[in-house]
Amino acid sequence: MMTSIDTMPPPMVRLESQPDNLMGSSDVADVSDLLPGHINNLEDEAKIPATSGLKSRPVVTTGTEKTGVMPPLQPESKKNNKGVPWYHASPNDIDPVTRGLLENYSKIPSDQVQQHIIAIREKAWDVYPYPCIGQFLFLNLTINLSPYYPSLVSRLRDQNQKLLDLGCCFAQDVRKLVSDGAPSQNIYGADLYGEFMDLGFELFSDSKTLKSTFFPTDILNERDLLLRGLDGEMDVVYLGLFLHHFDFETCVKVCTRVTRLLKPKPGSLVMGVQVGSLVGDTKPIPIPSGGILWRHDITSFERVWEEVGALTGTKWKVEARLERGKGFGEKWQIEGTRRLGFEVFRL
Repeated sequence: MMTSIDTMPPPMVRLESQPDNLMGSSDVADVSDLLPGHINNLEDEAKIPATSGLKSRPVVTTGTEKTGVMPPLQPESKKNNKGVPWYHASPNDIDPVTRGLLENYSKIPSDQVQQHIIAIREKAWDVYPYPCIGQFLFLNLTINLSPYYPSLVSRLRDQNQKLLDLGCCFAQDVRKLVSDGAPSQNIYGADLYGEFMDLGFELFSDSKTLKSTFFPTDILNERDLLLRGLDGEMDVVYLGLFLHHFDFETCVKVCTRVTRLLKPKPGSLVMGVQVGSLVGDTKPIPIPSGGILWRHDITSFERVWEEVGALTGTKWKVEARLERGKGFGEKWQIEGTRRLGFEVFRL
């Protein structure tokens, strides 16, 4: 277990089976309810985030004028867009962990799970047609695939630590943490699209029980008061399928902003998963669903954190691995695509 004075992570323990073909870092050569003491000191325009199932406020800023951000599609480009190769009419299978959540945590009858999922996915597709929405990849939880997951649950459950899931979509990983014993009131979720978080309550049928706080945010908007209200308060920030939407320079900027959310002490943690590659990209790749894709390999991802450290005067230890996973390396994707999982510890 990591204590507040630990500077290095404890030995990593796998909770669930991992793909055999992993490549790790060692393999590579050279708001008043939202932390009241902070929100109350912000400007009056800051609104209380959505919590316990309340509807989130509309997204005011998108940051689409900034380089490296995936822009929302215009309404006309949303029409008749189900012919793309990453739109699947129904899931080929449902991950057993996710099915367990829906049946045991959400109390959805087994014979109604698939129909329920499809109905929510159709609503989400109209919000933004991400490949992870079209392929039902949101059914494949990612946070529990980290070898650090058991230690993370312990930190949240036993040490009363706080976590922000940034780019949380339906906040499916939040539900996994809560089902494994993490206090929901210590977990926060934020996404560019507030509609996804609202759909999360529909997907998991927990609007009356979940005590987590959710709010829409734009990580690149320095005037985003809700996000600023969390600065220096988080022990862990989770970035699930998020950073690949930014080019290298913007990724450094985003990660630098993320470090401000963390408590300024050893052991503070940024962890997540993203689209990666055996060979990192050297320029942004336009993708048909809109915006760009930037795939890091382990070396380029480590370089991001070297630059973050230089800009902030901090030091970070990167643990990263490339792996195959469902939805990664499909025929319509670029050759060499892999899932990049990571944990980045402040030293």
